[in-house]
Amino acid sequence: MTVDVNQARAEAEAFKQIIETKIHRIVEEFAEGKLSREQFQVLYERYNGRLSIANQALVSGNPEAIKIAQGGPSTLMVKDTYMGRAMGLVAYHNANNIQLESLGEFNISAAHIATILVKFAQKRANGKFIERHVEKIKENQWLLMLPGQTTTIGVRFENEPSQQQIREITRLQHDYERVNDKVLTQSHVDELTAPLVVFVRKWSQAKKVMQ
Repeated sequence: MTVDVNQARAEAEAFKQIIETKIHRIVEEFAEGKLSREQFQVLYERYNGRLSIANQALVSGNPEAIKIAQGGPSTLMVKDTYMGRAMGLVAYHNANNIQLESLGEFNISAAHIATILVKFAQKRANGKFIERHVEKIKENQWLLMLPGQTTTIGVRFENEPSQQQIREITRLQHDYERVNDKVLTQSHVDELTAPLVVFVRKWSQAKKVMQ
């Protein structure tokens, strides 16, 4: 069957516009904090590769090139595969670095956490601003240490957390400190109300989309 070169190039141009739109969308989503750096890099590399194939198809008029570019996993599947999942969370009291409670599987060296907490305490004592600590512990394992007014929250993630997820846990930490305000100002803490469990349940139970 004779290949219609003009039709193939028209399909390549249409596909190119779709990919350019998708690239623009993930750039916006990353800028808004909806995607982690890891999610963005995987998707951007994937789309950039497809865009290169579309450009080659425009030159060659080869319809098979577009079929190649259209293959592979869906965007939803890629996003889900690299989505940050909260696997465990620990809350510490800033007054003495005592662990207040633990949710899920934290599984991070106590010595490593202690080092970070000491650095936070030193900055707090000197009146310095304390930035949140985000660290890749090992392959697909990330640690977020979030300093608050009266507590520090540690979260172990599978995959890198997005800025949106960090903003969410920051908000929940604020609520956590507010509802437990009277208790946290005491030297001895017996019982806490824990809105933080909402975050762990939401992100640890997120199911992978298979398409």
